[in-house]
Amino acid sequence: MAVLTGTDRPDPAALLPGADRVLAAHPAQLPQPDQLCGPFAARSALHALLDGTDVADLGDLALAAGTRVWPHDEPAWRPVGAPLRTDAWEGLPRADDPGRSGTDAAPLAAGLPDVAPVAVVPVPAAGRGADPAPWGRLLVGLREAGDPVAVVANLRTGPTWPRDHPLAGWDVGHFVVLVSYDDAEVGVADSYVEAGAHGWPPGCRGVPLPDLVAALAAPPGRGLLLLTDPAHEQGVRRLVAASGLVAARTAW
Repeated sequence: MAVLTGTDRPDPAALLPGADRVLAAHPAQLPQPDQLCGPFAARSALHALLDGTDVADLGDLALAAGTRVWPHDEPAWRPVGAPLRTDAWEGLPRADDPGRSGTDAAPLAAGLPDVAPVAVVPVPAAGRGADPAPWGRLLVGLREAGDPVAVVANLRTGPTWPRDHPLAGWDVGHFVVLVSYDDAEVGVADSYVEAGAHGWPPGCRGVPLPDLVAALAAPPGRGLLLLTDPAHEQGVRRLVAASGLVAARTAW
C-alpha cells in the first residue's frame, strides 16, 4: 500500500482486488503514447494479475489488438497540457483515415490472451441504458469476491468531468482502468497526469458512479473488460449476470 503514501484516495478498503499492484506500477508508465489508450490501459490493468516482468510490451499489445495510428498530431485527442508521445508507434500499422485509428474494444479483448505469458481470460460486461445500479452491484461483487481482477473501461470522457472542470471540453472515446469503488465514487486510473486529481496517485481521480455509467453508455456501445485468471472466469461471469449486465463480446 506504499503507493498511497501522501494521498487521501483511494481508501484502501475500497480497492478492487489487485488494484494496489496497478497503482504501484501506473505512475511510471505515464503518459500514454498517442492513440494507444486501449493497449496502455490493458497493460496497466494487467498488473493486477501478473508480476510486472510478465506484462507484455506495449507495442506487442497494440499489435495484438489491431491498433492503427493516424500519423499526424491531433492535439484535441489529448487533455490540455498533455505532451505528444509517438515513441511506441514504430512497427504499428497506419490508418488512412483518423476515424479508423486507435483500438476497438472487441479486438483488444480478442488479442490480449495471445500476448499474456500466462492464461488471462477477458470477460466483457455491457449494460442496457444508463442505470447505475447494475454497475454498482458488479463493482461491489468484484470487490467483495477478493479474486484479483483487471478492470478496463471503454468510455466517453465527456460525462466524467464536472462542467466547470478545466478538462470539461475533452470529450473523446477512451480507455481507463478502474481501481476502486466506495459505493458512491469510482477510482479511475487515467493515462495522463493531467487527468488526475489532487489527493490521488498520479493520473488518478474519482468519478461519481452515475457519471461513469453515463460515460459507459455513450454510443456506439461501451462497457467494461474484466481480465481474470481462468480459475475465476465463471465466478466473474456469474457476478456480471447477477448484477443485471451482459457478459458477451457481442454486446460491445
